[in-house]
Amino acid sequence: MLEVNSIVEKNQIRILVVYLLLTVIIIIFDVLYQDGNPSLYLTFAVRLSMFMTVLAIRKRYPEQKLIVLAFLFTVISDYYFIFVNTFERDIPNSQLFGMIGFIGAYLCLILTFSRNFRIGKPELITIAPFAAIFTLLFLSLQQYAEGLMYPAGIILGIILCIFGMTMVSTLYRGYFSRKAAWLIAIAGCMMFFSDLFVALALYHPDFKDFLLWREIVVMATYVPAWTLLMLVAAEENLYSGIKDRITISG
Repeated sequence: MLEVNSIVEKNQIRILVVYLLLTVIIIIFDVLYQDGNPSLYLTFAVRLSMFMTVLAIRKRYPEQKLIVLAFLFTVISDYYFIFVNTFERDIPNSQLFGMIGFIGAYLCLILTFSRNFRIGKPELITIAPFAAIFTLLFLSLQQYAEGLMYPAGIILGIILCIFGMTMVSTLYRGYFSRKAAWLIAIAGCMMFFSDLFVALALYHPDFKDFLLWREIVVMATYVPAWTLLMLVAAEENLYSGIKDRITISG
């Protein structure tokens, strides 16, 4: 068992190093090519490789299998947010489809990490900052929302707040191991922060054009956050306490 854990930890380190390096390369391509096709191709290729990697990882627990489904939704989302921009013609409603992909991914993660679910004082305190930040952002952007993007933004924002609370709540709900809970919580906060800037790019006219600093912020949080979830998908001891001894063949 110790040998297996050692192998898993080495694989986790490899995954972390590889995708942090790829994050740096993506940022370099953003600097060199701005929103040109080389940068878009690389970004989408990295996201696709993340899905293929998490699909290939040995998984002991059902939660780890649900994480794979979340990664699949991100590929769909990034296809409409990133890859379609390499086409010569516009794709109708591509941003809406991209948001639907995000919603699917976050719903999968909420379902995955809502073990020992309850609504109490800790959860209300946890969701408060997420809700406050989203409300302020929504009030500043609602004037720019048109058509289906308005209700889609509301739905995504509500799901994003619940998602943030769910991820951070793993720290005190006691279902997942301490290591896994910290990875989950940090990933959730990084995704929430990244999506604030994605929302600005989707709605605010001053942010719709390519902004290098915004792309750097998004990539420096988005890819590492999903990398942390890849580590969770590879975790050998996902549960806390006696549940760690439960093995589900995968």
